[in-house]
Amino acid sequence: MSEEKKYPKVIAGVFLFNENDELLLLQAPKWHNKYTNVGGKVELNETIEEAVAREAKEETDLDIFDLKLITIISGLGLEESYKLNDNHLIFIDYQAKAKDYKRLKLNEEATKYKWLKLDEWLKMDELKFAPYIIEVLQKLKKQQEENFEDKYKRAMADYQNLIKQTAKEKQEFVKYANEHLLYEILPVYDNLRLALEHANKTPNNANIIKGVECIIKQFKSVLENWGIEEIKTIGEKFNHNTMEAIEGRGETVKQEVRPGYKLRGKVIAPAKVILE
Repeated sequence: MSEEKKYPKVIAGVFLFNENDELLLLQAPKWHNKYTNVGGKVELNETIEEAVAREAKEETDLDIFDLKLITIISGLGLEESYKLNDNHLIFIDYQAKAKDYKRLKLNEEATKYKWLKLDEWLKMDELKFAPYIIEVLQKLKKQQEENFEDKYKRAMADYQNLIKQTAKEKQEFVKYANEHLLYEILPVYDNLRLALEHANKTPNNANIIKGVECIIKQFKSVLENWGIEEIKTIGEKFNHNTMEAIEGRGETVKQEVRPGYKLRGKVIAPAKVILE
C-alpha cells in the first residue's frame, strides 16, 4: 500500500498598521518569543481573506480593513528549529489597517506586542524576528517606496495637466472676459449711430443735444455698473494721487481739462486739471 501523500499547509498572515502608520508585531512563544505577525492556518471552506480577518480577531480582538496582498513565501525546514507539526508551510501575507487599534487584546498565542514605524522595525537585529518576517518587512518597504514614486509621478502628471488646463482657461477667460461689458456698451454705440443719422436728417439741434445727453447718461450707468467712477475735481482740493495739474499753483481745482476715473477705488486715469 502506497504511502499517503502529504501537502504543505497554508498560513494566512496579516501585517497590521494603525492610523499612525505604525506596524504591529507580536512576541509568540511558538516562535521562541521572537517578533512575528498575526496569522494562522486557513480552515476548510474558508477563503484566505476570511482566514486573515478571523485570525486578527482571535489574536488581537481587532477588526481589519483595506486588505492588500504583500507576498507569498514557501517556508521549509521549520519543524526542527521551532518544534512545529509541519515542515512545509506556505505563508500568504497581507497588509491591512486596524480599526480602534487601542482596544487591542492578545490571546494566549502571544505574550507581548509593539506598534512601531516600519523603518524602526527594520533597524532591529534580524535575530529578534521569526523566520521570513524581515523578508516581508523589506518587501513592504520596497512597496511603500514604489507606491510613493508612483504617487509622485501621478501627482506631477496631474500638476502638469493642471498647469495646461489653467493656461487654457486663462486664455478663454482673457478672450471672453469683456464679453458682458461689450454686451452693455454695444447698445450705447448703436444709439450714437442713430443720433448721428438723425443729426444728418434734421436741423433741430436741441433734440440732438437731448439725445446725446441721454446716451451719455446711459454710458455713465454702464460704467458705474462695472465699478468705474468719475473723479470729482471742480472746487475740490488738489489731490496728487488722483489728479494731474496742467496749470496753476493753488490748492483748489478751478477747471477740469480731462476727467479722471477709478475702477473699484483704484485710479486708472488721473484727472487733468487747472488750479487757481
